[in-house]
Amino acid sequence: MTKPVLEVESKIEPKEMKLNEKIRKIRKEKGLTLLEFHQKLKEIFGEKALEYNSLARIEQGKTKPRISSLTQICIGLGVSLRELKEGLEEGFELVDIVKKNKRIDKFTYNPQAYMEILSPLKRNFLCGELVLEPGAKTPTEQDPIEERKYEKLVYCLKGEITCHITQKIYTLKRGDCLSFESSLPHYFENKTSKKTISLIIQNPRHI
Repeated sequence: MTKPVLEVESKIEPKEMKLNEKIRKIRKEKGLTLLEFHQKLKEIFGEKALEYNSLARIEQGKTKPRISSLTQICIGLGVSLRELKEGLEEGFELVDIVKKNKRIDKFTYNPQAYMEILSPLKRNFLCGELVLEPGAKTPTEQDPIEERKYEKLVYCLKGEITCHITQKIYTLKRGDCLSFESSLPHYFENKTSKKTISLIIQNPRHI
């Protein structure tokens, strides 16, 4: 009598993906060709959109994307940075050092207001050095209201920074700091005649 063949369930763990593979996978799941995806970015970001060749090189894994590039890609795909990072190959060092002349990335709000990113993409928090020239201010920001709480800390390194949170105003001088739930509408301003520099920490990281 022939013994029945037992079906054995495969226990092979799914292979972790690389960042470029994850981007390509999500794009295809959205039913977009690379050209269509690039056109979508152009519709959203206009002249500031990623160049097609840059987008292609990121998907092919030929270049490491900057945080500002990943921001565009995430918005175009309709996912958060946290979702994009889930299930990726790590391959990261446990300790990172960022030299002053090799900052991770730079967000330019306008010519007089910009923030240099200090924390690598792999970290769950974001740390940046915000520079405001005299009279400059950032646009109003508001992190999403979700189950997870988003928070920010502002530490004034130089000069004086005015923090607008909902309808309240807080002024920080060198050595002062404040923290708040960043789902509240907020923006930062320099009302003085001298440049101000502040450290901004956001946890968890959000685009």
